[in-house]
Amino acid sequence: MSDTGLYGTVYEQLRTYAEKLDRSLVDLRNPRPEVAKDARSEIAKLLREITNKHSMNPATRFVAIVLKQELPAISGQGLSLCNSLANAIDHRAPNQLELTQLEQIAIALDKECSITLARVKGKR
Repeated sequence: MSDTGLYGTVYEQLRTYAEKLDRSLVDLRNPRPEVAKDARSEIAKLLREITNKHSMNPATRFVAIVLKQELPAISGQGLSLCNSLANAIDHRAPNQLELTQLEQIAIALDKECSITLARVKGKR
């Protein structure tokens, strides 16, 4: 597989996770309680999937590696932040700090998507 093909596949996988998280973050702020609750469930599921050490899904494992590299610089907590957020939002709406942390996770994924897309286009 060429570098372009490899980076294209990686980009596609990253983008899928980033879009799911972004969509759910928007829905989380929806005034309709059922929409917000569904978004919380989707985010918790996504975060647990990413932090599942036994996952055999290469895309999930790659996203976990990306977050493992990016999150310590942001929050000092690494992937344990994802687990604690999943547990918290499973039971209640996130507070402002948790929303900020979820947005930081989304930013980390978006940043990696940008870097990977630049590689696809041969700019890195």
